[in-house]
Amino acid sequence: MSNHVVDRASTVAALDRALRETSAQSVLFSQAVADHVGMNPTDLESLDILARYGPMTAGRLAELTGLTTGAITGLVDRLESRGYARREPHPTDRRSVVVRPLIDNAERDLAPSYAAMSKAMDELVSRYSDDELAVIADFMSRAAAVTAEQITKVRDQSTEPRA
Repeated sequence: MSNHVVDRASTVAALDRALRETSAQSVLFSQAVADHVGMNPTDLESLDILARYGPMTAGRLAELTGLTTGAITGLVDRLESRGYARREPHPTDRRSVVVRPLIDNAERDLAPSYAAMSKAMDELVSRYSDDELAVIADFMSRAAAVTAEQITKVRDQSTEPRA
């Protein structure tokens, strides 16, 4: 076996460990921020989905989060009560509503909890060249897409009857 194969295998293993650690730390950070601001992590992450993708139907939010429509109703109630989202009539479907994130309100309350992390990440990013950052961004984007695909597969399996 050549050194290249051994080096690649150990590098891939190290990358796998780093991704798993980053994933775990991200979940724990989300929990810590949610605890700090008196929210639950699912509501916080759902608000982030709304902030990234913009207004969407409650049904679409249920699809993206994997929550039931009943759970989404409670989630949107909680976001509305905090002033972080509002329900609006769907422009073409009277049976559904659109959930609109109220970004300014959310940022006002949540930004202080993310300020130190943002600064630390800015410092970390400054260590890499533009070309390196482009590769890292490409990898992370592709890793997120792979993760989304695997989430769908796991959810699909959980709805199949067990033998």
